[in-house]
Amino acid sequence: MGMIAALPWNFVIIATLVTLQQAAIPTDGLIEKSLFVLYLCSLVFGFINSSNITTRNFTLLIVQSVLSVAIASSFMSYLYWGTHSGLEFIYGIGLAIVLINATISPINSFKTALRDYQVDEHD
Repeated sequence: MGMIAALPWNFVIIATLVTLQQAAIPTDGLIEKSLFVLYLCSLVFGFINSSNITTRNFTLLIVQSVLSVAIASSFMSYLYWGTHSGLEFIYGIGLAIVLINATISPINSFKTALRDYQVDEHD
């Protein structure tokens, strides 16, 4: 379970979407359902991974989050303005999941660190 949760799931989604787009594979039926399963796994395992708190893991998580936001945003811009088909629904949902996961994971990691090290939060 530790190895699966430690994968950079945001990059797996981005690589899958780039591959599908570059190979011009139509996203219908089984591929679309498989992508939704991949998106769900990304959210769950990303949340699990963000609960593992060490200095190295926290730093790696922040770097991965910043890189995934940059790559996902640029790919989304390319799909929207650089292609004739535009931004398809399944691509938009996947890239939105990447952006959400990249935002929530560092917040969850920081909140877990505060709780684990028992630092008082000030509202």
